Amino acid sequence: MMSFSKEQRIVELGDVKFGGQPGELPTVLFGTAFYGKKYANPDAATLEEVRAAIRSQEALSGMTGNPSIVDIFLGDEESMTARIELVLSEIPAKRPFSADVPESEIRMAVLKHAHEIGISERLILNSFNLAAEAEELEALKDNPPGCAILLGYNPRDFSVDGRIEMLESGAGYLDKGLLQFAKEFGIDNILLDAGATPFDHSAAETLRAIPVMKNRWGLPVGCAIHNTVESWLWMKQYRKEHKPEYLTCDAGSNALPVMLGADFCVYGPIRNAGTVFPFVAMVDKFVGEGAEDYFGVAQGEEHPRRKLG
Repeated sequence: MMSFSKEQRIVELGDVKFGGQPGELPTVLFGTAFYGKKYANPDAATLEEVRAAIRSQEALSGMTGNPSIVDIFLGDEESMTARIELVLSEIPAKRPFSADVPESEIRMAVLKHAHEIGISERLILNSFNLAAEAEELEALKDNPPGCAILLGYNPRDFSVDGRIEMLESGAGYLDKGLLQFAKEFGIDNILLDAGATPFDHSAAETLRAIPVMKNRWGLPVGCAIHNTVESWLWMKQYRKEHKPEYLTCDAGSNALPVMLGADFCVYGPIRNAGTVFPFVAMVDKFVGEGAEDYFGVAQGEEHPRRKLG
């Protein structure tokens, strides 16, 4: 159990809250929709699968008390509008959504589109990172999202210090740190991503960075630790014959950041919500009980500790 001396900010986006001291709020869970080859040109049945997965995540959120965010994978500009429209039609009106956008050019298009249709305040940009080009920086300035995930990934230095350097100075990739850019662009709501790295690439530093970042800046911190499991070469072979066991490891990996103070987890494909939500809710009960016993941090009625008996 841990508590931070630095005051911990709570970021409120629509009907979702991130942050606070460990055990204060339930862990927010991001499930990614439209990721994978089958979604490149989806038919009606595939789109209905996506809708069903979003509804299932929402139902699990209501059951456990862990807030849910749909993370929309946007790999091309052509499908961007339709994917966003589908997700917005399935989530509550005040619910934010996350845009998982790997290419700078598409990130610019997403920012512009969100501004044009009046949903910028609901947009969580996943992520603002070292790959941002000059034009993208201008787009962020002109059309800032309601929230940005700042990615602490530093390919030159996988240590905790290297990840902090990316956020504070740009680590030689940008002329300023991501935090300074966000401040200048007027992005007031910030989530920090510790930047999951593979095994043998300082994977443990991903986890160690979480409490360090929270104690340094008092901002909500999380990561997509499932990427470490996903990139594990041995597991890639093992899961071909043992998929249920793989899913156990994949879901269970999300316990690690939560035990170290994380406020959110990007857990991977939204179809895995059924294994992830109960698992993280259980961990939240452990953390919440310890937080109250040791530090007097109480939980609301919607926290898994209270909601799940």
